[in-house]
Amino acid sequence: MTGMKRSLTARVLLALVTAALVSGISSASAQGNWFGVRTGYPLGVTIHYGVANALANGFDLRISGHVVAHGGQARIGIGLDAMHTIAEVSPFSVYLGAGPAIEFGAGNAWLDLHALFGGEFRFVDLGLPQLGIFAEGTLGGAIGLSDGSADVPTFGAALGVNYHF
Repeated sequence: MTGMKRSLTARVLLALVTAALVSGISSASAQGNWFGVRTGYPLGVTIHYGVANALANGFDLRISGHVVAHGGQARIGIGLDAMHTIAEVSPFSVYLGAGPAIEFGAGNAWLDLHALFGGEFRFVDLGLPQLGIFAEGTLGGAIGLSDGSADVPTFGAALGVNYHF
């Protein structure tokens, strides 16, 4: 049974990554895409790529890959977030989002579902409108796919930098 769950998990992960990449490639010529890196709690590092208006007008898609330390173990994962800017007064913007992530480590896989809230400051006044720094918080829950364990609620916080193109 565990092998079947892992196989299904791998297929779902592959489908999510493929959908995100196809969406990103199809709208790569659009203005407003971004690439970034962030760190925070739980301790780790995440790289992400965002596609402006990938889901609908005003709704962006962000795909992330991360390595985190959790309970004395390292986990690697990938996530997708749907995001929407709710307020924008240059050089600041505030956004909401939500999405799934899947993490692997120590013989288990976890499905994480979370909501996020964040804000970004762009360096427009310094002549660097492509560069932005942001802070973000998450709230969600994680379910162990191999062992049925659950971690609810989960919290996260991040600081990072984006390059918009």
